[in-house]
Amino acid sequence: MAERAAAVLSLIAAAAAVYAICRDLRCGRFSAAFGAAAWVLSDSLLRPGAAAEAPAASLLVPFALAGVFSREKRRWSVLGLAAVCLALRWRSSGAAAELEALVLAILAALGAQRLWDGEGGPAFLVGAAGAFVFALARTAASARLLEAAPVAAALLIVAFVSREFRARAGLVALVALFALQRAAEIGSGTPAAAVFTAGRSGSSAR
Repeated sequence: MAERAAAVLSLIAAAAAVYAICRDLRCGRFSAAFGAAAWVLSDSLLRPGAAAEAPAASLLVPFALAGVFSREKRRWSVLGLAAVCLALRWRSSGAAAELEALVLAILAALGAQRLWDGEGGPAFLVGAAGAFVFALARTAASARLLEAAPVAAALLIVAFVSREFRARAGLVALVALFALQRAAEIGSGTPAAAVFTAGRSGSSAR
């Protein structure tokens, strides 16, 4: 019982910390809360054993790509951490899983803020298209629908609604899609789709 309470308190503290980071990067409350939820609901925190191959759900990828092009100048420190993650991932498939999930969550919050501001649509579309193709090509057949369908729905929402609608109701719908995807993944015990390659060729055979 004490261990469970400690785990819950740790998750709350982690969410509060990521929320504060996102707010410091000038994300609004909704976007910052989204980033905090993405971090807390990541496999890195909920299923550490699965995190090596699955740092994030597929629907987080287009949000993160939109966040890469945020107007916030201080995002460069986050992008620097992303570069570190790529270097560590190249060296070892599981070395940077927790850091990857954190960086993706913060970038996703920045991306959500861009959508809220009526920007970031093209970057989101590119990220959603890439995540959709990746989910179909690399995800196991049993989880393919779970990973590809929410991304496809998000792509349609961003592509066919007005900028004004996307900036409010559309963003809420996108975040709701992410929440449904993660709830389904957690409920079924299916790890999130891997968004990075699993290290260098042959690294798993060492």
